[in-house]
Order: sequence, then structure tokens, then C-alpha cells
Amino acid sequence: MQSIRFFLLITCISLTFSVIWIQYAEVYRKTDKLPSGVKYILLWTQYDFAPFYYFGNGQKAFVDKNCSVINCYVTTDRDYFNGDTTKFDFIFFNGRNINPLTKSDLPLNRSTHQKYIYFNMESADNIPVCNKIYDDFFNVTATYRLDSDIPIPYVQVKNTHGKVVGPNIEMDWILGGAVTDEELAMRLKNKTKAVAWFVSNCKSRNNRREYVNSLQKALDPYGLSIDIYGKCGPLTCPRKQKNCSTILDRDYFFYLSFENSFSEDYVTEKLITAMQHDVVPIVYGGADYSRFLPPGSYINARDTTPNELAVTIVELMKSYQKYSRFFGWKSYYTFRDPSNNDNVCAVCEALNEESMEKPKYYKQFRSWWLPNFEQVDLGKKYVSVFLDLKKAVEAREERHKNRDRDSGLYPDSCAKIGIDG
Repeated sequence: MQSIRFFLLITCISLTFSVIWIQYAEVYRKTDKLPSGVKYILLWTQYDFAPFYYFGNGQKAFVDKNCSVINCYVTTDRDYFNGDTTKFDFIFFNGRNINPLTKSDLPLNRSTHQKYIYFNMESADNIPVCNKIYDDFFNVTATYRLDSDIPIPYVQVKNTHGKVVGPNIEMDWILGGAVTDEELAMRLKNKTKAVAWFVSNCKSRNNRREYVNSLQKALDPYGLSIDIYGKCGPLTCPRKQKNCSTILDRDYFFYLSFENSFSEDYVTEKLITAMQHDVVPIVYGGADYSRFLPPGSYINARDTTPNELAVTIVELMKSYQKYSRFFGWKSYYTFRDPSNNDNVCAVCEALNEESMEKPKYYKQFRSWWLPNFEQVDLGKKYVSVFLDLKKAVEAREERHKNRDRDSGLYPDSCAKIGIDG
């Protein structure tokens, strides 16, 4: 009888020790035995918005894209270190998702070595940061803005040697001359249509559609039209289809690279569409385009009126010599979209720089991101979006009535749509 009791006792002790060892080994594996030099990254907000979905899981994205630095490890698992999020080197936040969050939705603790990084590929004018808890919260910025700690623009400029030379706040452009490529010259001479516009977002806060309508009226007396492709016009041609590229190269003199809002450095793939084809971009945005485009390669619609622009279009269509000079840059530069590759590698490279170890906070982050955030009026078209966010937060706060009363969602008058802090 005693032997049976002894056996059962030993068995229980062994099982208990085994369970404890398994749990310890798991924690030990994830902390004390981490590969040296790996940068562990936690995606705190949703994975399904750019640029987060480019990062993938683990190190795979950095390896697959042949990055020169691949020691970055990405996860969405907040329990990766047994629930201790302070062990992550970096925590990424996407600006598209943070406005409805309260303090209880953010990390409860942060370590001194840890960096919180703000990502956003949407314009500051469309997605302001309204919550006061984000002042003195972020250590690093990674956005399309060229003054970000980690710039991740939509546009990349390379020289003839394949070296990335832009965009930059200060650019030293080579001035182009006459077109020397005979095939290009032939394509330019055979064009027959005035202006194309590929657009899928019919709503904008910068009145771009009104400008287009006024430009069309100004072109009417000349028998010219703006051909609008996509959801906002009568014509269809998915940009991924090869024939869309063909009609731009073959038929059109000009392409409308009109952004949906005015924000510093907010220049999107709309510009690449023009620069990768044989059309002159007519730009409309809040950027200083000299940071992105060679002089003499584009027309800025904000520098002229629709009537004046119509006259310019007509004059250039009649003069091959004047029109062709807009393409002299092609002898020196190429344009591409770095979003899916180079920007991903740039992030991992930046996380390994010594500057990342220096203490830094954006004390007035909201005004850095959008200087006039307190006055921004999102307009009726965007009220529903923010009201939905407000309802979500109110529902959450109803469940946590006595918590985070000072969270300060939409403080002051950030977005004049009846949402106060």
C-alpha cells in the first residue's frame, strides 16, 4: 500500500515538474535565448492597411525582398513574450487606426529601450491625429513626409546608374534638353487626345473635381475633352491592364495627377502613372513638387487658373517643339513605386541605425503631423467616418465607465463635426 502511495506521489511530483519546466522553457526560449541582434517588432494596430501588410510575418518579407538588413522580426501576437510587450524593441502604430483608441487600448507599460513608431500613408489632412494622448507618445515617425525619421514616400527617383536620388527636401536636378529618342519623338508627334484622368475616389476635400469641371468648360470652345476613367467618369480602363498604359503612351498629351487633399509631401502613385508613361503630368496637391519632379517636366494646376491652363494645353498640343521639352528628363531619371520593396527594406535598415538608440519624443506630435489640426474641418462627406469612430469609442467607454475619463478623444476642435474632447 505504501509503495503505491509513494509511486503516486512521485508521479504527481514528476508531472508538476514537467508542466513547470515546459512553461519555463517556452518563456526561456522567447527571452533569454533570443538570437542576438534581432529587432522584435509588434504591430499594435490592424494589419490590413499599408504599409503594415507589406511587412508580412516574421523575417520573411525582408528575406524575400533581398533586403541588405534582414534581422527584423514582425508579429501581431501581443503574447509573443508571454504577454510582456515591453520586451519588443519597437511597437508600430498605424495612423489610420489610432483615433478611436483610449488609454486602455494602448500598451500598459513601456520599457526605456522601446520605441513607439507612428506610421501613416494617408494624408494628414484626411487623417489628422486628434487624441491628445499622442502628444509626447511617439518616439519615431515613418510616413510619406520627407522630414519623417524614416521617410517612406510613394515615389522613388533613380538616376541612370540605378542610384536612388529622390525625392528629397533639397534636390539637385539635371536639366533636360531636347528629346533625342526617335521612338519617343514619334509617339509624341502622333498623340491626338488632350487630357486623361484615372480616378476611383470621387470624394475629396480639396475641390479637385470642381477644378476639373472648370477646366473642362474652358476646353469646350476648343473642342477638347478630359477623358475620365474609373468610378468617377464614363470610361473604364483598370490601370493594371496593359492597354491602359498603351492609350496613355499613344493617345494623350496630359494626365491629371490630382491628389485628394493638400498635405505636405503627399504625392502618391498618381504621379508615377504619368512619369512611367509618355504624358505630361498636371499636378494638383499640397506638396512642393520640386522635391519630386525635375523642373520643366510638369504643370502645377495650383499656379494657374482653369482658363489659363486650357490655353496652355492648346498651345502645347500645337507645338511639338515646346511639348517635347517636357520629356528631356527621361535621359537622366526613372520613376518607380518603392512601397512593396525598397520602403520595407528601408524600415529594417533604419531600425538598426545608432540613432534609434537615442532618446526622443514628439512632444507636440499632433501639430507636427498637421499644424492646423485644431481648425481642420473634415466636411460633411467625412462626418460619418468620424461619427462611427465616436460611436465605437462611446460604446467602449460605456463598458469602462470609470476608466480613462481624461482620454481626450477629439480634443479642442479637431474636426469640427460636433466631437469634443
